[in-house]
Amino acid sequence: MVLAAVALLVACDKVPLFAPTGTTIRLYTNTQVLPINGTAEITASVLESGGNPVQNGTMVTFTTSLGTVTPTDVATSNSKATVIFNAGSQSGTAVINAFSGSSSTSGSASTGTGTAPTTTTGSGVSIVIGAAAATTVVVTASPSSVSQLGGTATITASVLDSNNNGLAGVPVSFTTDQGSVAPVIGTTNSTGQAQTTLTTNQTATVTVTAGTKTGTAKVTAVAVPTITLTGPTTTPTAGLTSTFTLNVTAGSGSAPIRNVYLDFGDGTNFSLGASSGSVSIPHVYRESGTFTVTAIATDASGQSTSMSIPVVVFPAVPFTLTVTAPTGKSGVAMTLTATPGAGAPVIVSYVWDFGDGKSATTTIGSAPHTYTLPAGTTVAQQFIVTVTATGADGRTGVGSAVVTITP
Repeated sequence: MVLAAVALLVACDKVPLFAPTGTTIRLYTNTQVLPINGTAEITASVLESGGNPVQNGTMVTFTTSLGTVTPTDVATSNSKATVIFNAGSQSGTAVINAFSGSSSTSGSASTGTGTAPTTTTGSGVSIVIGAAAATTVVVTASPSSVSQLGGTATITASVLDSNNNGLAGVPVSFTTDQGSVAPVIGTTNSTGQAQTTLTTNQTATVTVTAGTKTGTAKVTAVAVPTITLTGPTTTPTAGLTSTFTLNVTAGSGSAPIRNVYLDFGDGTNFSLGASSGSVSIPHVYRESGTFTVTAIATDASGQSTSMSIPVVVFPAVPFTLTVTAPTGKSGVAMTLTATPGAGAPVIVSYVWDFGDGKSATTTIGSAPHTYTLPAGTTVAQQFIVTVTATGADGRTGVGSAVVTITP
């Protein structure tokens, strides 16, 4: 008899213990919103009829319509059984239930283990996962405008719940009616934000979708200034003035011109300020070669456009210089003249070589000089006068003449 009783007790220990009929099972959760792959603690309170605790070790089984619970079967301790719910990778609403024996959950609990649940027959704890929790999608663009020549803007989507809290781990998709976005799929970060980059040269509306919620942001394509740069009509020559023509117009419906910048490609550049319309700009290249002239127009909104043209500058061409030297007498002062030919620059200096070993420098085209023949000379002698003139543009002209001096 004793052995039989012991065997019966051992057998009873191996049989799972379930809640008796009339037991109430209520679920509590520490959150009702989770991101993708988020976790939450689910606790079942198991009480017999009359509110008495069930026996420790009473087995409770948990089920969920979405995600997973770990473990699925838990023994009670002090009338409670706790599992971990994992949301998984799918958005939606997970309904979690529990049962033991013939008793099952009868209501969904308010968040927080100390709060009395509101019971509804046949329902369990509901946890909204990922995009299913989104109530608002706020979309912003920075900058909010790009050039019609093309540009980029950063698109930021903020996915918010009903309390305007950012939702982390929510998948979002980005689409645009103009241009392109990259990436087209994103996941919100810890603050509930996800970003993409819009590339467009037209006004574009970007739409962001999170679950069933959408939001949009508009990026406007702004007309840029137009600029036309025309080179000299005459052959550019080192030392001579070359005239460029610049025509600048503000973009249609856009901001006024703020500044026009011009670079002649030879190390010379300057700003024209808020210039618009047609402007003629002179420039002197000191050396020959090929140069790139660039003009940049910028409006008050920061939009800019540019144009460049090549300019071939030819070497400087010497100018002509005519020297006049009258016949003179030995010992008598005379005046010699030098006259620049057509197209010569402003002359800054004349260097005179009188041919008798003497020289002089003047800033005007004439110079006095006295030739003296050796004593006893009875016949006329000739001297070659050479004059080198230097222009303000660096060009030079050389001329000479023969002067006859009689005794």
